Amino acid sequence: MTFTPVAIVALGAFVLAGCQERLTLEQAQALCTKQGGLLAVIYTQKITASGVGPQIASPGDCISPSKFDIKPAASNNTPPASSSAPAPAN
Repeated sequence: MTFTPVAIVALGAFVLAGCQERLTLEQAQALCTKQGGLLAVIYTQKITASGVGPQIASPGDCISPSKFDIKPAASNNTPPASSSAPAPAN
């Protein structure tokens, strides 16, 4: 069985991408604040038969003002047709 170099490089890149260390909550908060955003924090708890475990905070998505930029739709000079108005009689 022989592997082509492309397959080995792709597999290596995939393995390396999975080995990235996750940001801590403090690091993610600092990075998000530096970008002018607000970090969403996700809280989880393990629930077992013996009780509820401690809350674990983990970083969520960075909500920045640029995510709310709405691009205007292409404007036409013709107004939209109203289907509720009766057609003019001639």
